[in-house]
Amino acid sequence: MAYLPKELILKSYLTLSSLTDDHKQGQTQIVSAIRHFFALDMFYKSEEKDCDLNNNDDRKLFINNVKKLVNIKENYYTTNFYTTIKPIEDCGVGSNFTSVGVVNNSKQNKSTTYKYPTRGDYPLFDVRNVVAIRNTNYYKNITHYLFSDTMCAAFIIWMLRNESFTELNTTIIKEKLLTLLTTELVNAFVPKDEILNSFIEGFALNDDQYQIEVSDVKNLFQIDSNNASPKGNYNNFLTAIRTKPFILLAGISGTGKSRIVRKLAQASVTEDLQRKKDSKSVEGGFSRWELHKPANFEIVQVKPNWHNSMDVVGYFSNIPTPHYEFTPFTDFIVRAWRHKDIPFFLCLDEMNLAPVEEYFAEFLSAIESRSKENGEYETDPIIKPFSHYGEEVCNEMVNQLIGKVDAANAEDNSPEGKLVNRLKFKGLTLPPNLIVMGTVNMDETTYSFSRKVLDRAMSIEMNEVNFDSFITGESENDIEEFDEKTKKYLVDRPISATKENVTDKVDSTRIINYLKCINILFDNTPFKLGYRAANEAILYASAAKDFGNDSLESALDEFTLMKILSRIEGDESKLSIDEKDPKIKALHYNSEDVKYKGEGSLDTTGITILSFLHRIIEDKLGKYYQEDQDLATQEERIDPDIKIGLDNLFDNPEDADSSALVSPDAAQSKQRKKLKSLLKLESMMNQLSREHFVTYWN
Repeated sequence: MAYLPKELILKSYLTLSSLTDDHKQGQTQIVSAIRHFFALDMFYKSEEKDCDLNNNDDRKLFINNVKKLVNIKENYYTTNFYTTIKPIEDCGVGSNFTSVGVVNNSKQNKSTTYKYPTRGDYPLFDVRNVVAIRNTNYYKNITHYLFSDTMCAAFIIWMLRNESFTELNTTIIKEKLLTLLTTELVNAFVPKDEILNSFIEGFALNDDQYQIEVSDVKNLFQIDSNNASPKGNYNNFLTAIRTKPFILLAGISGTGKSRIVRKLAQASVTEDLQRKKDSKSVEGGFSRWELHKPANFEIVQVKPNWHNSMDVVGYFSNIPTPHYEFTPFTDFIVRAWRHKDIPFFLCLDEMNLAPVEEYFAEFLSAIESRSKENGEYETDPIIKPFSHYGEEVCNEMVNQLIGKVDAANAEDNSPEGKLVNRLKFKGLTLPPNLIVMGTVNMDETTYSFSRKVLDRAMSIEMNEVNFDSFITGESENDIEEFDEKTKKYLVDRPISATKENVTDKVDSTRIINYLKCINILFDNTPFKLGYRAANEAILYASAAKDFGNDSLESALDEFTLMKILSRIEGDESKLSIDEKDPKIKALHYNSEDVKYKGEGSLDTTGITILSFLHRIIEDKLGKYYQEDQDLATQEERIDPDIKIGLDNLFDNPEDADSSALVSPDAAQSKQRKKLKSLLKLESMMNQLSREHFVTYWN
């Protein structure tokens, strides 16, 4: 017999840590609901009856089922699939379980049936007279809490972590589940075979059973004095890069915009490449995080006087003899061509100190010409075919870029021969592994971006500052070494959502309908979206899934922030909308619906493109991440004044996290996190009210 490997078990734990954005009380409440629901189904599977918690035997069996679901080691358990670890003896219902929440209510009102969880429209079972009652009509609701196929797959693996296997495949996984759970529950939440296969892909069974340790859990996360986040919390960067290899990093000065580009390069550079490029940097051994300049990294400081592309792509000169003057940028591109399986990161530092359209014109054109021809990545050249300059100059140009190569007689089928032929007859084109990331500051010394630039780039804001992690040095450790799969995702990117069958991976219809609504709003404005935006929205949602984010709402929220809001700028006259504008009726609203009246708003009476867009996003994507997963009711929160008991259903009240000791309003605000695009829009609306002009980049 064999068992699930440690790495797969930890992968499931890490996945489940993202049941909510708030890993504290909100997540604890959700995990409580999930574990009680599954414990009840396990009870019914073995006993074929509902669980009477007044009965000592029933209660003990239920408690043991709960422990099986959350145990991480012989004497400990997790309250939230995060960093809160407690002694297993605290996991029981305790002698005073009838004094809290719905259990207490059901004891006092014996004929009344209560739904659990008590808040929201997604109950999992009923409670009546201290009896937990199975209700198969609720079983479909479990996918509201395990909100994606990947999350369901993770929980399945977690449930089976102590089971023995003959082989690892979906058939046996389902067979094992059916020994623990009822058929109704298995049918309700087990995802399709391809999802399960994707989750377990690359893992093999072990001969020895692995018991997850407390230290394993702690090592999954980086912890500072105030909060914890999964290691590698940079998926928005990776998702944007996989969507398009041209990124704008915006934010206040000193937030680490150029540093993140260097870190991404350090995470992906290989020892072999570093030795070839700079052997001195590895004389004392290869330590990627200490490399000042990884071999796959180049930084180009943009100068204010750049008004043509000579400083980027070079130029042809006849003085003193005909030759071509190359630049560090062109040298870097050729190096990337010679190592196509490794991501190469170019940082354009302070890229808007000069007009981007002028000095980066060739790149902006080439990035939109990307295609795949007979399986080969192709773009228009940023330097025309070298043969155009004559045979002698052509051979000199090739040798200058590649090194000591007989450019005139290089073998066509060798890697260098193929590169020589490319340079000679196609020119210097963009390689598939080149990723350009520009840092952006907006002040009186810089230029704004035209929509030509914004259309071609993914924009990421970097304004968050955590001084606590800076003091402890943890701000330097937020990226891990990339595995081969991640590197492949960054260099082998789909270009066309329709031609490369990406539309089948995501709900493309919902994405397009979302963009249609926005385009109705943007009609007759310069902000209107084109086919490029539609293609990239689908690519982004697909890339998000590649990096473990199955939430379409989350992906579209990030895409809206990166690609849609960045287009909007103007004064009040440009952004105002008349109350009788036909767009309002076309999108099935009235004028009051599309005014923003949120807390802190400086203008609650007028209609603008911003307030209208805010309403569309709320309706199409929701207002909060996992909004309905806030399970605590008003009477279940602990108020400092009235000491209301926290309902963890059957657990001892002491099992509740101390973060619950807040007033009802504060608790609710901590347990839900508003969409990033809505927060940005609210900031832009207030800027428009204050300054009568707004731009995403301020």
